[in-house]
Amino acid sequence: MVLAVDIGNTNVVIGCFDENEIRFTERLSTNKNSTSLEYLVLIKTVLELHGLEKHTFEGSIISSVVPSVTARVKE
Repeated sequence: MVLAVDIGNTNVVIGCFDENEIRFTERLSTNKNSTSLEYLVLIKTVLELHGLEKHTFEGSIISSVVPSVTARVKE
């Protein structure tokens, strides 16, 4: 399973796919002032809502047009 994160100026879209099946997509507001910990809590909460844990994933993809948020999400 792969976690995909698309960081845009308005939304951070989080999704998960397994082979050819999209498991979920969720939208969060992009906040350029949020810390790494705040993004961690948001992403962890989304995964928990869908019954997933970090060991479930084989990899991840990040696309972004907001470099300052990218650095925080990567942490």
